[in-house]
Amino acid sequence: MANVFRVDNQIAVVLGGAGGIGEAMASGLAEYGAKVVIADISQERVDAVASDIKAKFKGSEAIGVKFDVTDEKSVAALRDKVVSTFGTVDILVNSHGVNVKKMATEITVSDWDFIFNINVRGTMLSCREFGKVMIKNKKGKVINLSSVRGVRATAWGGNEAYASTKAAIDMITRSLASEWAPHKINVNAIGPSTVATKFSEATLNDPAKLQRFLSSCPLGRVGQPSDMVGACVFLASAASDFMTGQILYLDGGLTAIG
Repeated sequence: MANVFRVDNQIAVVLGGAGGIGEAMASGLAEYGAKVVIADISQERVDAVASDIKAKFKGSEAIGVKFDVTDEKSVAALRDKVVSTFGTVDILVNSHGVNVKKMATEITVSDWDFIFNINVRGTMLSCREFGKVMIKNKKGKVINLSSVRGVRATAWGGNEAYASTKAAIDMITRSLASEWAPHKINVNAIGPSTVATKFSEATLNDPAKLQRFLSSCPLGRVGQPSDMVGACVFLASAASDFMTGQILYLDGGLTAIG
């Protein structure tokens, strides 16, 4: 059992891999032996992440691919690129996501569609396309990025659209876990609270907002991208073979107290 967390030579695709959490997860998977594809909207950023991984972990394989998670043809092209390069895909990490913080009476249809297209439509498209490969191979691990906001509202406004997308991702996770179980595909999600990335700068840079968050977190601190790595490796590895349809909350205890 010593190597139960290893993912040696498995092919991992990390969508949103140039973002703070996605980059940490891609790096963690590479450290544990996976060959990693970093996919995001910026070619410059994915190349930089791939280069950094190869520099940190000698002998590792990592490539960057530019794509648009909201575009069907782009997602299918990404899948084809991965399969033509590595022959298969074993691990899919959907770590992409956006937010537009506006009160319910202020949010526009354009804002709503923007958030849902990336967070929900993007997750659906990637699962659909890479799921075809996993179903054919009768194996695979899918890790979606949810949030505590999928099950807990905030005591302040402005998160209705974002929270709704994360609740949708929770149900995508559970539904696919059931649908794909006969194909030996595990589908789980990671649900963080506030993590120190560019995504959360508005909270981190506002003392009042930061204190409001910290008061709801028993561990009394903001999460770090590195806090996400262990759970990602666990869900990608054989250690989680009997776990599917679950949302694993990395939240400093926030959901424990409501």
